[in-house]
Amino acid sequence: MKGRYNQFVNHPLVNYPIFGLIKYIYINLKIRLYHKPILIKWLNGLKYYLSIGDSGIIGNYYFVIDDYEESIFLINYLTEQDTFVDVGANHGHYTMIANGICRSKSLSIEPIHQTFERLKMNIELNKLINVKLFNVGISDMEGELLFSNNRNSMNRVIDEDFIDDCETVEVKTLDNLLISEEKINVIKIDVEGYEKKVLIGAREILKNQSLNVIIIELNDRNLEYDYNEQDILLILKKNGFFPYKYVYPDNVLVPLEKKNFDSFNTIFIRDIDLVNDRINQKLLTIKGNELKVRLIIE
Repeated sequence: MKGRYNQFVNHPLVNYPIFGLIKYIYINLKIRLYHKPILIKWLNGLKYYLSIGDSGIIGNYYFVIDDYEESIFLINYLTEQDTFVDVGANHGHYTMIANGICRSKSLSIEPIHQTFERLKMNIELNKLINVKLFNVGISDMEGELLFSNNRNSMNRVIDEDFIDDCETVEVKTLDNLLISEEKINVIKIDVEGYEKKVLIGAREILKNQSLNVIIIELNDRNLEYDYNEQDILLILKKNGFFPYKYVYPDNVLVPLEKKNFDSFNTIFIRDIDLVNDRINQKLLTIKGNELKVRLIIE
């Protein structure tokens, strides 16, 4: 409990750490007493359903925004003219931000059937339009793969020699799944160590100059698939993407040598000048559960 309290103390969106801790205790008790999803009010009128085990989205209740650096970066960067791809969407945290707040066209991909149904519930709950949902996995070739389905937000591709609770999922390459999309501007990838396969299957998309930002989770899960994280950095560098860390509330991007060791996620950018121009045109303020983005006219 002391460690959780320290997280509230250090979180820039939590104004009152004691209140944050109370919300943490309250929601964890409530989801254990209820036997159906609880409706939670979130940012700017957005809502989502919460159940026990929802580690990928529960932090939004007591932190205001979990993964706040990358989330706030997206809010500042994305526009209505952009197309956002959410690979490993889980219950839709990033899709709700991209489409529900930024109004970007969103393509949301989630392989696990039960998780996909929860994602669909959240999209329908918020009446989001211009969102396409795909219940498939992403890899470097077409076919089927086994996925675990008992690890909540950490479900992943598994080897048939280690079958526990799992399901067979159709998998596609990003190139083939999104072949009809003329432009893709931002991709978020959270696939629990399977990032290399996803990028190999996105060769043509990576070459497209409209794609300028890739947010990718790098948390050492690659070891499950016998490759080095350096392979990811080399693929991205070869295609002109370099790692950055977004600093809030300074609203600046700091170049990195490797991945962002202060977060599970790293932001990779092709044209940093374009990104800086965009984020410097906005002033983001967050008060309670109200988020306001004001354009700065110079």
